[in-house]
Amino acid sequence: MSRLRLVPPAGAPLPVRSVLPALLPGAGRHQHLVTRLAEHLGVAHPLFVSSGRAALAILLNELRRHSDRREVVIPAYTCFSVPSAVARTGLAIRLCDVDPKTLDLDLNALLRLDLEKVLCIVPSGLHGFPADLVAMESIARTAGAFLIDDAAQCLGATRDGKACGSFGDAGFYSLGRGKGITTMGGGILVTHRPDIAEGVARAVRELPQASAGSIGVAIASSLAYSAMLRPSRYWIVDRVPFLELGASRFEPEFPIARLSAYQTRLAAELLPGVEAYHEIRRHHAEMLRAGIEGVEGVEIPRPIEGSRPAYLRFPILVRDGADRSHVLRELRDAGITASQSYPTSIRDVPGIEPYLARDQEACPGAREIAGRMLTLPTHPGVTRHDIDVMVTTVRGVQRRAAQALR
Repeated sequence: MSRLRLVPPAGAPLPVRSVLPALLPGAGRHQHLVTRLAEHLGVAHPLFVSSGRAALAILLNELRRHSDRREVVIPAYTCFSVPSAVARTGLAIRLCDVDPKTLDLDLNALLRLDLEKVLCIVPSGLHGFPADLVAMESIARTAGAFLIDDAAQCLGATRDGKACGSFGDAGFYSLGRGKGITTMGGGILVTHRPDIAEGVARAVRELPQASAGSIGVAIASSLAYSAMLRPSRYWIVDRVPFLELGASRFEPEFPIARLSAYQTRLAAELLPGVEAYHEIRRHHAEMLRAGIEGVEGVEIPRPIEGSRPAYLRFPILVRDGADRSHVLRELRDAGITASQSYPTSIRDVPGIEPYLARDQEACPGAREIAGRMLTLPTHPGVTRHDIDVMVTTVRGVQRRAAQALR
């Protein structure tokens, strides 16, 4: 690894010119963000809370008031925050397999599930890839279940020209690190249904305000993130072990509060730039696809037809775990931090068992993804040279692996 340069695995720019205005109190900033969300995403009546998983938990608690069903369908491979939120509400997790070719819920597997006890279906737009939300709306409606559009990683992504997060009965976004924009934590809830909006708004009003300590952490973190995300500096924070960058944990107990005024102001400053950032990510993703596609032993998940992904990262599936380790190590030696994404399928998460519904289906696709997938950085800090290095490394590792098998 270059001592003075290390490309982060993901990240959204957080310029000082956005952070400094957000530090200044100002009337009307909340409404400013509401207006910008309506302009950029077509979503109305958003509500702002402390995290994406907090947003999902609030939505689930509201939906359970409308039904006596108590199971929630989630992808068997997704961010650990999703099962954490379900577990926090006391609902049972029903796993559905994931298609390695799309990273989306396997629709055949979904149709095989007994949905009579299912309160809602929560597809995840993994790494900014929109799910087949039109098909899932139909499946949920037929089954009498709700659909929550998990757009935590899909802020700014679309399906058939419609913003992710606005499908189904309700949706949410995350403002955490590594998302489309970041306020160093935060979540946005949206719904077009007045009955759900009323209950969710009431729940958010009853939440505690962000504590002085959490506000201080958000301010300090955003200033540090702004300074240290650059590849020329990221290697410094990467060597601090207690930061545990990229760690994935299943945590059924987590705080839920309102989003701080500072973070709300920061989101309003950052939102207009999200599409420009995504255009850079899409351009980088297409260069990576052009360089890697067709390599023996590598599969590249394809976006659903009609979707416009955000490409927070560029996912690929290599031959096996050994090849993945070789790619990750060689890229790191070259100054690029790729990632294996989430370390296990949800079924294999330590401590998950008590929260699962009975009689789970086998989910081989999820386990295959967990064993083979790695993600390559696409953010604006990536250079053309970095892309060439990533392509050359992947091609070289896979070529050597193919030769060893002959």
